[in-house]
Amino acid sequence: MSSDSNKPNPRPSDDQEWGEPIADLLNLEQDTSPAFLSFLRRKIYRRVTASQFASFSWELPKMILVEFWKMLVELSNPRASQKGGRS
Repeated sequence: MSSDSNKPNPRPSDDQEWGEPIADLLNLEQDTSPAFLSFLRRKIYRRVTASQFASFSWELPKMILVEFWKMLVELSNPRASQKGGRS
């Protein structure tokens, strides 16, 4: 058995007939307008931008707390942060 026989064929071949209603629908195919594509692209960009802002606003407080924690650790142990300091 070949894997080609298991795949559905969306277009009828010369020896395959799907019937008149389906053949009429296949002939109605049109190209997508550039205005629709730009509308779709802008919508996708808006969603991606909103996702980036949401992700950043979720991660930013955690990053600030980590930086404050590092600063407090350095202030509490000044010898370890100095170059060549003894512990």
